[in-house]
Amino acid sequence: MPATTTADSTRQKLLLTALELFAERGLDGVSLRTISAESGTRNSAAAHYHFGNRLGLIDGVLTLITDHLKPRFESAFRQVERAPSPTLRDIVQAMCAPYLSLLSGTPPWGSAALRFMAHLHADNTQPVIGLLNEHFRVDIERIEAQLHRVLPDIDRGTLRIRLGFTFVSLIHGAAEIHLLSTTPFGDIRPDDATLFNQFVDYVEGGLSFGPTH
Repeated sequence: MPATTTADSTRQKLLLTALELFAERGLDGVSLRTISAESGTRNSAAAHYHFGNRLGLIDGVLTLITDHLKPRFESAFRQVERAPSPTLRDIVQAMCAPYLSLLSGTPPWGSAALRFMAHLHADNTQPVIGLLNEHFRVDIERIEAQLHRVLPDIDRGTLRIRLGFTFVSLIHGAAEIHLLSTTPFGDIRPDDATLFNQFVDYVEGGLSFGPTH
């Protein structure tokens, strides 16, 4: 394995600093100069040097996250695709587990990654939509194909809308999971295993609800 260079180290510091600041303040709430300064680099233009512009930096942060998620998604989802008769629950678990694993504390930036992605999903600008499509479209199409395989009676349009709802609930729900500790009913957050199973129950029920007219 090649040794880490000073440039690689600086780039990694910039990415992790940007992730934390974007997660906390939103995509438009922090400048490249601020990210450079708070990363500890001596060059106030370091973020611009390494990433070109804000979109390049956002793409870099998204790549950091997807590089962590992709092997976990592939490992689980290939089993679904190869199975002769996967269940809906198999598909839902394979699709949700990589994202919810970010809540485990490993990597340490997991919770920030979810908040960052929630900001991305709330941003309707065309460049950001383009980045999301570039990083996720192929996997979303794979998920949709497997859902159609086990739910053939639900038309593809309805299925895609429900899948969209699922990802909104998954990303935004996980990003704000701490709110389960301060609900009008008190602290209702269960342990992580129970939380995962209850979320899978919720998604499975919504995706499989009978065709509507």
